[in-house]
Amino acid sequence: MAKRKPKIVFDELGDKRPNGKNKTSFGELDTHTGEIYIDPRQSESELLDTLVHELLHLNFKYMSEDRVHNSASNIASTLWRMGYRRKK
Repeated sequence: MAKRKPKIVFDELGDKRPNGKNKTSFGELDTHTGEIYIDPRQSESELLDTLVHELLHLNFKYMSEDRVHNSASNIASTLWRMGYRRKK
């Protein structure tokens, strides 16, 4: 059975722009609905990394956070170097 496409929602997830030091999330996954929430105030390359990160969580629920983080960074940086960008 094919999985349905995840819904991507752009929404500010905190009072301040996410920077890895404050409590604002770059992105979040609603495990019940499969919706992925991404804070749009991050750079485009960070946004790609966040999307890959949350997709890994969605598709590999038992993967450790460290492995998700490292895998997402590797995948996103490779896609970025290849020129993949979001259509606006």
